[in-house]
Amino acid sequence: MNTNNNFVRVLIVEDEYMNAWSLAIAIKPHFEVRHAATVDEALYWLRREQFSFVMMDIRLGHDSQAGFRLLQEVKIQQPEAYVFATTGMGSGKDESVFLEAGFDAFYPKPIEEMEVLAEMLRLQNEKKAA
Repeated sequence: MNTNNNFVRVLIVEDEYMNAWSLAIAIKPHFEVRHAATVDEALYWLRREQFSFVMMDIRLGHDSQAGFRLLQEVKIQQPEAYVFATTGMGSGKDESVFLEAGFDAFYPKPIEEMEVLAEMLRLQNEKKAA
């Protein structure tokens, strides 16, 4: 883990293991990573640790709205965290729906991991400079 980002954690909420794994591989050299495959697992981590970023799939299992509901919990429990939405439902045209709902960014699947990492590093550097 990069010592410049001590205690900077990312929670990946994704029920498809390969999607979570590919994102984790890209960001792990820079951030501490936790993974949750369900809303209950995400709530478990949110109650126990502080996260700088939460990257969540909107659809978890058969629940196509799980990410929207979980967003509300993240905003209550960890209002300083940046929350990114991912989904394979729809297209980039839907970005405004996610931003209006309160997400800080939207990444359609398949996710460009290096794009997500670059945004996380940019936001982390902005926060440090403030």
